[in-house]
Amino acid sequence: MYDVTLYGHLTFDRIFDGFKKDNSVGSMGNVWHHLNNINSTLKINLEPTDIGEALILVNKEKSERASVANLNMKYRTPFISKSKWSHILYLNELSDTSFVKKINQGIISADLCRGRILKDISILNHIDFLFISDEDLFTDIEELYPHIKTAIILHHSGGSVCYTRDGYSIKTDVKILDNINVLGCGDMLASYFINEFLNNGDIEKSIKMSHKLISNYLGEENEKI
Repeated sequence: MYDVTLYGHLTFDRIFDGFKKDNSVGSMGNVWHHLNNINSTLKINLEPTDIGEALILVNKEKSERASVANLNMKYRTPFISKSKWSHILYLNELSDTSFVKKINQGIISADLCRGRILKDISILNHIDFLFISDEDLFTDIEELYPHIKTAIILHHSGGSVCYTRDGYSIKTDVKILDNINVLGCGDMLASYFINEFLNNGDIEKSIKMSHKLISNYLGEENEKI
């Protein structure tokens, strides 16, 4: 059995920081990188369903990023693997979500990204944890969390609010760091939370520890600039 299986998008990212150009593996690649970095003992399985490309512009001075992407250039039906945790990127942009209903073991989480509105909200009935940024929220949060099995984690530049299915909320505030690369911060939060929750099984503890570790990581990266 795997600890974590990643499903969904795998992208070739062309990143511009001003006129400085770099290439990277994005989407699923971001989550794999952070999971592997924070816990190298995790058994991680990769099951990409959609392969695409993205062009990304980063503005560190304003801690902003913008992108255009073609996320669905190639598609395949994934093999469903036994795993303690299955994480899906990005639910609202997938070519086909039918495989989600076939995952019948362990914890299931998903991420939403900027782009298409999630048309089939009923797919959330199969999701334990949903990650979404305040920029990508397409409807009132009250319309979403009754469908989620456990909780929605709504993240923003100053922290997050975790809404449980019964309406209980956990607010976490963090210091906003200046002059940082915010690219992939949502994937980073999902990665840290997955690892923390697998270790302790406590939502509030996992959220707060994830934000603390991310702030430390971003602060260290900022000092290297």
